[in-house]
Amino acid sequence: MYRRVPSDEATVSGPDGGQGSKGSQKNQRTMRDRFTEYMLRSEAPPPRSDCCTPITEGPNGPTINGFTLPRKKEAYCIDLLFIRRMWHFAKILLKMPSRVGWLYLIMTIFCCLNEVIVYYVGTIPSRYYKVLGDRDRASFWRLLFTSLGTVFLAGFGKCGVFFLGSLISLESRRTLTLHFHKLYLRTKLFYRILFMHDEELDNPDQRITQDIEKMSETLRKMVEDLIITPLLVLFYTYQCWKMAGYTGVLGIYLYFLISVILSRILINPIVDAVFYKESAEGYFRYLHVRFRQFAESITFSRGEGEAKHSADEMLEVLLRVQLDVIYKEMPLKFLQQGVSYFGSILSYVIIAIPIFMGSYDHLPSPDVAAVISQNAFVSMYLTFQFSKIIDCTTDFSDLAGYASRLGQLLEALEDMNIEIENIAIDFPHEEPQSTDNSIRLENISFHTPTGDLVISDFTFRFEPGVNTIIVGPNGAGKTSLLRAMGGLWPVSKGEIILPRQSFKDVIFLPQIPYMAYGTLREQLVYPYMHMASSVSDSELMKALKLARLDHITTLIDDFDFSYSTEWNKMLSPGEQQKLAFALLDEATCSMDNASETEMFKQCALFNITLITVSHHPHLDHFHRQKITIGGRGTWSWSEITGEDTFDDEDTLSRGDSMAGPAPGVGLLMNMPEDAPFNTQSTRR
Repeated sequence: MYRRVPSDEATVSGPDGGQGSKGSQKNQRTMRDRFTEYMLRSEAPPPRSDCCTPITEGPNGPTINGFTLPRKKEAYCIDLLFIRRMWHFAKILLKMPSRVGWLYLIMTIFCCLNEVIVYYVGTIPSRYYKVLGDRDRASFWRLLFTSLGTVFLAGFGKCGVFFLGSLISLESRRTLTLHFHKLYLRTKLFYRILFMHDEELDNPDQRITQDIEKMSETLRKMVEDLIITPLLVLFYTYQCWKMAGYTGVLGIYLYFLISVILSRILINPIVDAVFYKESAEGYFRYLHVRFRQFAESITFSRGEGEAKHSADEMLEVLLRVQLDVIYKEMPLKFLQQGVSYFGSILSYVIIAIPIFMGSYDHLPSPDVAAVISQNAFVSMYLTFQFSKIIDCTTDFSDLAGYASRLGQLLEALEDMNIEIENIAIDFPHEEPQSTDNSIRLENISFHTPTGDLVISDFTFRFEPGVNTIIVGPNGAGKTSLLRAMGGLWPVSKGEIILPRQSFKDVIFLPQIPYMAYGTLREQLVYPYMHMASSVSDSELMKALKLARLDHITTLIDDFDFSYSTEWNKMLSPGEQQKLAFALLDEATCSMDNASETEMFKQCALFNITLITVSHHPHLDHFHRQKITIGGRGTWSWSEITGEDTFDDEDTLSRGDSMAGPAPGVGLLMNMPEDAPFNTQSTRR
């Protein structure tokens, strides 16, 4: 299978756009450093409370707990880029058929009906002024019951708006998350995001699981407040013009314009702060996830003290960034409260002008009181609509922060999807290329994601039935060669030709097997979950016996009982590797010698060709040829002959004599249909 990759497209570059070792040197700074430096270089005063560590100027720049903070790379604010990203998200959310779009339409209609009720509620006080001023008892009781019913409907309408807004938030999160899943969890892609673009895209898991939820909730609050605000502004502008004339309308609009200008000035610093706060939250959460993941290792090595120190240090960084958000939100909060409270006074100033000019001298006192009350409601409600816009500036700043993080990830995912198609990093299996079922690497060269050369001008042919072992020192590039063969890393030169068979005949298994959520049946057929129901219990039991794992059935109720996240606790590392034994990169390193030897023997019995990554030369007798990776692009090949090779009869005796754990299979090919681990029965 030909996958020719032009060198100018496939050269791996660092996040800063550099290539090779120079680019790799610039990539050592992580987002963790960037957001902490951002926080220190802000205008907010350093914290002096017990909860946050003071920031000091070190010899090489600002420091916190002795940690030097580098400079940030860019600022995040409400600008044309923010508008473009929000438009992109809107197209995703409203793409038909879209439940979000229908919910927006229903909510708009419901809000309009609710505002009609609110208008009548707002006119109730003016009618009370007139009824009480006229001392009309009968009209008072009628008005009382009418107003009670109207207020009840208004309360019901408010709850309905909240309910619809919550549904919009829920569906928005569903739609956006599914869209990100579609782009992120593609073949080879999310691996590249995590390991090749981790510098500029910190914590993509947090962006998908938390930032989408926060952005959806922020949109909910803004939609509830602003969905029909333009219509309300027009309506109450007309009502205010009728009662107070152009001076009242002009005063309110000038008041709003000044408030908007001040809010715009105060928002952008908050957007920047929110972005880095979310980054800090992601790193702090990830640190605790690692503590849970490596709890046993930390405990055995008595590293609790260092873990506490790291967690406390990261907490101080997080709290300092969070405090920066608080500092920068204070002026905006002050402006919001001032706008809200002064708006109530402004309504009386507006109606005072026509009253003192004699426009209502012809009305009796009760009617004047009713006019004042009604005008106060209209003016205050118009001011309130503008105040809601001002109040939403905090939500806008939060939204801009979330949109920046999600927009970065979305743009990277879309670009990488296009890149995958252009450089053919995924396998196009439909058109067979190799007729002899071999794997051929022809003059390939490739680099690590940081730009270091791994292998240069490598040419080799993996023949069916000829086991090959790949050896070399740590970090030389043994596993990297498998990554290139598996399409995880692009080659900058040459081509890789795969065998004619479908991809199910060439299987990769990682060094650390992935324990999927769910049942034992799903573990065994992973990743072909759709085949789980078609595999019989007897086939599953046969595979377990061959892997010497039939004792697992005594730990479970049946093959179809879901144990969720318990598999990593129920199985030892060696058992997990045997359960996953189909092809692997050092995936038998936790097995005992007898189990490892049995796995190799089963592969030989089923005529499975092995490509093995190994740190130990005593595995040579399982193979017929050896590739030695020397690092920095160097490599060599040798043939294993004579007594160094093995046959089925002496496999157990030789395996029993091996000293120490050994790695296992890196890649399998030519898997026959009757093999218990093939994709027609069980993968694991």
